[in-house]
Amino acid sequence: MKEQPYILPRVEMKRDGDELNIKLKEANSGEYQLLMGSLPVREKIVKVIATSTTGEFCVTVSRTELPKYFLIKSKNFSTNLFAERVLPLANAINVRDMGGYEANDGRILKWGILFRGDQLSKIDETDQQILTNYNLQTIVDYRSPHERRFHPNKFLPTVVQILNCDPQSSFSEAAASVVDLKGENEKLVQSLENGDVPERYINDRGENVIESYQDMVTSPVAQKAYGRFLKAVVRKEDLPLLHHCRGGKDRTGFGSMLVLLLLNIKDDDVIKDYMLTKIIRKDRNQLKYDLYHELVQKKSYLDYLMAMIDTRESYVKAAIAKIRELFGTPENYFQEHFGLTMAEINQARDFYLEKGVDNCD
Repeated sequence: MKEQPYILPRVEMKRDGDELNIKLKEANSGEYQLLMGSLPVREKIVKVIATSTTGEFCVTVSRTELPKYFLIKSKNFSTNLFAERVLPLANAINVRDMGGYEANDGRILKWGILFRGDQLSKIDETDQQILTNYNLQTIVDYRSPHERRFHPNKFLPTVVQILNCDPQSSFSEAAASVVDLKGENEKLVQSLENGDVPERYINDRGENVIESYQDMVTSPVAQKAYGRFLKAVVRKEDLPLLHHCRGGKDRTGFGSMLVLLLLNIKDDDVIKDYMLTKIIRKDRNQLKYDLYHELVQKKSYLDYLMAMIDTRESYVKAAIAKIRELFGTPENYFQEHFGLTMAEINQARDFYLEKGVDNCD
């Protein structure tokens, strides 16, 4: 059974095939209703599909019937709207809805409109159908031309706009010049053995990743790439939008941080969104470690390699801190660095954010 890494603070969800288990944490006595709808609009979610006195529900929702959106209600209580955060795709593990996060003014980021992910080069027909059901209109691809050439995304008939926005990040250089995972691993190990990596980075601290994230804050190439992405967001061009790189961690993690800061999401939720990748990629990273270990046994080398693929709060916090150090506020950053106006920023916030419920049982 696949457990969602995070839905809402009080909602847990697991999927086993077509079976969904949904749980309201800290439920009180009384009858709870689970409501479901096909649109991410609270007023449209009116069909009661299950009741419970414990706040726990087990329902059948086929992957191919997605998207589905939910509410849990009782006489004096309602959750905010929620859905499966990580889309249950067979061949892309990190495609997820960015909805449900809380802004500093108490509003909630809408579901079903902004998505982040890993590459769509290996998805099968069922995965394609699921993504098509979400009516994705825009794909923002942070991968290099080399990556796109050797691992092209599969076709989605709903997509009307593809924006190639390569920020040429230093933490994606290996991915940009190899064809497969084996080649990438060999190149990384070879760079260590050749002395190409400065000695101060060969440890478990991830200092080179931290510096890369900080560099992205002001990099002219990243400014152009992410500026194009942010302008598509604020202009509400062809939504829903999915932005992605290869693994959905660094380039997409940085882009997600930017758009959440743009929308005034609380820092805690910005960091939470970033750190979900650590949970999602746990098994993949263990596989990577095993493959590294086949190539090299030196502990400091393994520490360095794992720091490169890890997802750590220190990485995203360093970027946020750099923005505030250089520009004072995110709003200043988006205006001065990306050329957005405060009117555009406020209009985007009004469009992407909605009032949440404030009642409780």
